[in-house]
Amino acid sequence: MILELNFKILIMKDKKNELALKRLNLAKRYLENAKELLKKAGIDKRRNAYLDLKYISMASGTAYLSALEALKALFILKLNIDEEFIKKKIKDISIYKQYIKELKIGKDRDYIQGLLIDVYDILHLGGYYRELQSKKAIDAGFEQVEKIIKIVQSYVK
Repeated sequence: MILELNFKILIMKDKKNELALKRLNLAKRYLENAKELLKKAGIDKRRNAYLDLKYISMASGTAYLSALEALKALFILKLNIDEEFIKKKIKDISIYKQYIKELKIGKDRDYIQGLLIDVYDILHLGGYYRELQSKKAIDAGFEQVEKIIKIVQSYVK
């Protein structure tokens, strides 16, 4: 009976890891797509700014989604949240912030919270909605997404 229970727990953990890995891989794919889109924006070297707003917006939005997908992977692993719950309930930045606060991952929790706020401000609001063209700012937003993915990757086996 105990062996059977332990076996079921192992299977559940494997399933969670598999789902989390799937989300993490999706996040990485989104980020690569975003980088390709950003290359199409072109750069004004005198102003150190990206040029084509269409590609800046698309790249920023895709990179932002990358960060959210990575966070979903962490929620699956650490908060026992399933795919159905994610689809129905996690639809707003405030919910991401709430669930990050519930994570028991030590000092990484506060760091991820700060990174998410930066990504939201720079990429979602600035790059996607407000026509931010600053190369320095957009590149910093992309770096923040990479940091989120790297942290999440350290928890996904």
